[in-house]
Amino acid sequence: MMAPFFLKSSPRCYVCGQALKGAFLVDSWGEKFCLEHQGKFPSCSFCGRLIPSQYHEINQAIHPHMRCQVCRSSAIETLEQANPLFGKIVQWVNGQGLRYQNLPLRIELVSREQLFQIDPKSSNPKTLGTAMKEVHTAAGRPPQVRIKGVAILRGLPATLFHGVTIHELGHVWLAVHGVLLIRWAEEGFCELLAYRYYAQENTPESRFRAQQMEKNPDPIYGEGFRHLHALARSQGFSWVIETLVNTKKLPGI
Repeated sequence: MMAPFFLKSSPRCYVCGQALKGAFLVDSWGEKFCLEHQGKFPSCSFCGRLIPSQYHEINQAIHPHMRCQVCRSSAIETLEQANPLFGKIVQWVNGQGLRYQNLPLRIELVSREQLFQIDPKSSNPKTLGTAMKEVHTAAGRPPQVRIKGVAILRGLPATLFHGVTIHELGHVWLAVHGVLLIRWAEEGFCELLAYRYYAQENTPESRFRAQQMEKNPDPIYGEGFRHLHALARSQGFSWVIETLVNTKKLPGI
């Protein structure tokens, strides 16, 4: 017996594979799914796609974030994967006008627990990376900060890995040049740097990441980004870099 025409021609739910009848939902990626799946399946921590039970990861101890098949397929899990990408990322950041005075930088892929050990402020589950610094103090002298590189959470999907690494390299650059900004301005600058990468890539995922930044309600990261983005649009990104290098601050901040 042939299937009814509507079963052949109707769009199918990407969660259960059944033909969609009546009202249904569409996620940020254009994926369609049945109304009844909403709230019954976990969402991917990185892209928001629903994760059917058959695709749940077995070892949540290694990857505590919920990851969909798409994000897992491009995940950066090892230094063998990360190191070549890191070299290209540093070159891209150099091309934006940010130089590191020939400082040798390295990347480490770490677990959530290791990330917290490197930077206790990174206990927020939304934190995906940090700059690796050593602070040396001596009597009568200002603290000396030694920059070693960046630590990035293991298992991020590739596009997000690039953005997080670029963000953290923004923090490294500010530290190397002795620029001390109020927190929202520093995070806004680093977000702007990652945003420029996403905009240049212009892929569905990079556009998704850029839109997340544009709409982020967070008063530090979201508002900071929008302030720095507006400043760069009015004065030029190279002007922002030159001003930070020459004055160690931004006007009005």
